[in-house]
Order: sequence, then structure tokens, then C-alpha cells
Amino acid sequence: MHKKLLLFIGLAISVVLAIGLFQYFEPAKDHGDQPIQKTLLATELHAAFASADSMELLAIGQVIAVQGTVQSAGQSSLVLHPGISCSMTAPLSNPSRFEGTEVKVKGRLVGFDDLFGEVQLDFGSFIEP
Repeated sequence: MHKKLLLFIGLAISVVLAIGLFQYFEPAKDHGDQPIQKTLLATELHAAFASADSMELLAIGQVIAVQGTVQSAGQSSLVLHPGISCSMTAPLSNPSRFEGTEVKVKGRLVGFDDLFGEVQLDFGSFIEP
């Protein structure tokens, strides 16, 4: 009886561990091939979240396109003026060349960061004009 209980507990732990590892190593969903659901200017997007109109205009998780001027750029992110932070899927080569230029990016809407006053996008990529 005692051996059966230990066997059952060992089997249960193995199943839970296998499910946990499967969930942990599952690749993230690719949003790059999803269609753009809405196209906005950076100023419109930021204004929608700064006021209470964002729920009527946008849904978190939507893939959107945003056009605006790059305020700052890093190796893997852009910030569009007046406050749209976009985490890019591919690293940017020579990010300083983007600063001050007009770009159009596609990304998944994550939400609004109240601390920094920025709208957050992830899975960002450039859209060619």
C-alpha cells in the first residue's frame, strides 16, 4: 500500500512538471502576420489613453499601426512623440539614425503606463510607406 502511494505521488509530480515545462518553453504567439485592425497617428493614440476615451477607441491586444516622429531609439525599442513606447521584434542597427524621423510601426497594444505616461506596444515592426 505504501509503495502504491509513493508511485502515485511520483507520477503526479512528473505530470505536473511535464505540463509546467511545456507551458514555460512554449514559443510566444507571432503577431507579425496578423492584420492591422486600426491605423492611428501617435498624437491620437496618446490622447485617447490620456483621456478616458481609450475603451471606446481601442482594445488591449489589438494589432495597430502608429505613425509618428521618433523621440528616442534604443537597440530594441522606439519612443514616438508624445509618448508611444514600442518594443521591436528585431534589434535596430544604428538606432540613432531614427531619432527625429517620421516612421510607421505595427505592434500589439499592451496598455498605458501611468508612471511614465506612455502607451505601450510590443512585437513592433516597421511598415514601409
